[in-house]
Amino acid sequence: MHRSCSGFPGWFLFAGWLTATAVAHGQVPATAGQVWQTYDIAPFVAQAGPGSERHVVDWILQETGYPAWHGATPAALSADAETLACFHTPEMQARVADVVGRFVEEAAVPHRFTVSVLGLDTPAWRTEARPALTAVPVATPGVQAWIAPRETAAAVLARLRSRSDCHALPTGPVLAANGLPATLSGGRKQPYVQDIAPRPDAWPGWQMQSAACDEGLAIDVHPLISRDGSAVEAVLRCRIDQIERMAPVSLAAPVNQQRVQVEVPQVAAVRVGERFRWPANQVLIVGLGLVPWPVPAQNVSVVSLVADDKRCDVVIVVEPRLAGGP
Repeated sequence: MHRSCSGFPGWFLFAGWLTATAVAHGQVPATAGQVWQTYDIAPFVAQAGPGSERHVVDWILQETGYPAWHGATPAALSADAETLACFHTPEMQARVADVVGRFVEEAAVPHRFTVSVLGLDTPAWRTEARPALTAVPVATPGVQAWIAPRETAAAVLARLRSRSDCHALPTGPVLAANGLPATLSGGRKQPYVQDIAPRPDAWPGWQMQSAACDEGLAIDVHPLISRDGSAVEAVLRCRIDQIERMAPVSLAAPVNQQRVQVEVPQVAAVRVGERFRWPANQVLIVGLGLVPWPVPAQNVSVVSLVADDKRCDVVIVVEPRLAGGP
């Protein structure tokens, strides 16, 4: 279980309540050779800010797999602003130590990553760009990913941005530090009439019941450099929700049988979760395919974020900018 407990500092993953004292006194079985080990994560948390220890815990869980922490063998993982504590086998401790090292080494001058999101009305951009890109494996159907040297990627992106059908998020490029996620998002609640209900205490004896749907786009990129600086790993998560239309439904009011129109939302939803590893001297380009683009045209003055049923080939670009590099 991975949880944050109100009133208890730090982040915890546990199979039973484990403490260093309990382990030292033999109160917790260590039949698999588990040992208690602590790691200094203060340099990373001091640079990244309060609460950032959760990113270290999350990455360890992703790297080692959640089942390794919830089986019959007692294990524990916890962290606060200064220390990460782990109770596990020596083999697992080695993996935990490697992840911690990736967060804390060079924490004073962290590596940076520029994350950009573009939307293109058609996938025709791939005709010209594809020969310059090298494909990398992707698990999600419909999603493609490529890498390219920095100079090549810059030329490809310049051509994309020059296209008349290219749109960019209003946020523009976002900068992420090593071990910290970058989030590009925007959205709104779309109100609608969901149902009708009796209301005997007020005329006309019934009332409309309102509800709201969340519309918008959220893209989260969490990058982490390898200990030797040669490669980057990044977890990419994407959530897109867009109401395509409101389907009208006519209902009879419960008192006078008056016909009342309610609505049923038709929603398009996209969920993508991927993990990539690529050379640190190259740029990662991810194409989500033709998906909803709930972003207004930048040359139109609108209050609403959500455009009408628009689709774009959404492209996410992650460019490493390593400390001490060009």
